[in-house]
Amino acid sequence: MNEPRAASTSPTNGGGGLSRRKFFKLAGMAAAGGAAGLLVPRNLPAAGGRRLSAAIDDSFWKRVQKEFIIDPEVVYMNIGTTGAMPQQVLERYHEYNTLAATHPRTFESELGATFGLEAQRATLADQFGCNMDEICLSRNTTDGLDAIVYGLEFARGDEILITHHEHIGALSPLNVIQDRYGVQITPVEIPVLNAKNGRQFIKAFKKNISKRTKAILFSHITYKTGTRLPAKALCEMARENGLISIVDGAHCPGMIALDFHDMGCDFYAGPGHKWQCGPGCTGILYLRNHGGNLPRFWTQNSSTYTFAVQTCGNERGAFDIAYSLQYRGQLNIPAQLAMMDACNMWEEIGRENIEAYVCGLSSYLKRSLKKRFGGQGILFSPDVPELNSGLTSFNPFDDITDGGKIKEMVHHLDEAGYQVRYTNFLVGLNDPTDTYALRISTHLFHDKTHVDGLVTALYDTYTRMAG
Repeated sequence: MNEPRAASTSPTNGGGGLSRRKFFKLAGMAAAGGAAGLLVPRNLPAAGGRRLSAAIDDSFWKRVQKEFIIDPEVVYMNIGTTGAMPQQVLERYHEYNTLAATHPRTFESELGATFGLEAQRATLADQFGCNMDEICLSRNTTDGLDAIVYGLEFARGDEILITHHEHIGALSPLNVIQDRYGVQITPVEIPVLNAKNGRQFIKAFKKNISKRTKAILFSHITYKTGTRLPAKALCEMARENGLISIVDGAHCPGMIALDFHDMGCDFYAGPGHKWQCGPGCTGILYLRNHGGNLPRFWTQNSSTYTFAVQTCGNERGAFDIAYSLQYRGQLNIPAQLAMMDACNMWEEIGRENIEAYVCGLSSYLKRSLKKRFGGQGILFSPDVPELNSGLTSFNPFDDITDGGKIKEMVHHLDEAGYQVRYTNFLVGLNDPTDTYALRISTHLFHDKTHVDGLVTALYDTYTRMAG
């Protein structure tokens, strides 16, 4: 048996012969947000040195799909819960973790005391349409929403309008300030079965605004049905009425192209592990820090308040609000670097291209369900371009309140090799009973053959269960 090699004690060479300096030719690029060459179709030139706008055809997407190492025996369609890292991002993530274990102080010595956060945030700002001091990497959507809700100033009697389809990640901090400060949380009933255009959602919020209303919080894409709300118009409505706008973007980064300045929101929280296909415990957080009517905000989830915020009198615009929230003790630098790799890959493909592909495939799924099931069942996700997303919610049974049947169908589909999930929700705000539905996600690692197979398996399962 060969004797194990002794680990080198050289400051530039650790166990397994990993060279710190050599490796940082790679890692440093990711830290600066410039990790080129991650894109699968390496032989296709990037338009303008950044986005691929040409050669977007079936062969292009097949090359992209080969980058994912999901079990070929499973058609994974639950990205709304979590995505899957592309192979090259996964490999880089492993290398970053190996480097951290081999040379524990490497990231600090190579990237400085702030671990390259400025370069990462500058890259994110360019990708998501905002300034560097308005965006940072968070831990996930819930982490971002906690920072937002707990950081804003609310008093007894203030009102926050939400939709009646919000996630517990938003409801939990809202219920804390309700119980602690006496803030009123008012649900607004949004269209479900009759959603046809964005104007319906604007009207629903407008009629609920009162003198006590201070903010609105809504999901850009609802996790229950996959309906995309008109975020830009809702934020404009909030601004016209002097309200703070908070957007739960749990299903948006990596699925649809985002421009925060164009959207006009005050705050936006999203994940990195879902449609963006980055590592777990990563996300993005946007906090508007320019222009007028900046809401007063306390960066309580921070280790830099004393020297970065307090010295500026907590005056928004006078300090880097995003940095003050991102930097809070020990950070998971390998996960952040891998998240940047995933973002850079998406930029090379083109976020508009991704949105068109994902939502186009989702529309194909919706049409296929209607065609196969005819008038049977209910589709809760509108197949309208402005309201469409990569999430599709459908119940084929007559009794849409029977959760047992939907749960059983999820189990049977899993046995058939198709992984989806179910959701439950109130169709109308005052309904006495929850409705249940399958929730199906379509993403970059799917094509029409996967959709066709799912629809067939779903219909066959329905026929057996209904018979």
